[in-house]
Amino acid sequence: MNFNPRAAFDAYRGALAPTLRAQREALKAIECFGRYQYSVAGDYLEWGAAQAKANLKLGTPAELTASQAALATQFGAKIQGRVREFVNLASETRASFNQLLGEMTAGLAETIKQSVNKS
Repeated sequence: MNFNPRAAFDAYRGALAPTLRAQREALKAIECFGRYQYSVAGDYLEWGAAQAKANLKLGTPAELTASQAALATQFGAKIQGRVREFVNLASETRASFNQLLGEMTAGLAETIKQSVNKS
């Protein structure tokens, strides 16, 4: 029996391909969630700066209350949009991993089927 390094390499590459793809998908998801969190942090920073600016303006308590209410309404609308963005991001990530899992399962089933047929 001769050892064929190319066949061994191809077998290892085939066996590890689903794992490498899963890692790529995971890193892509981590990057997307990181960008999302960065955006949300920016929204909070902008809201905090707008509140500080509104508080520094001298005016009546009624004007300050109206300004704070307007800022809160704007921030609430922005956060609602971020929540929708998060739900879409989570759904896309789950769909991607479900597809990957389905492909990995099908590949494993095919490998087992071929192994059984060779025996």
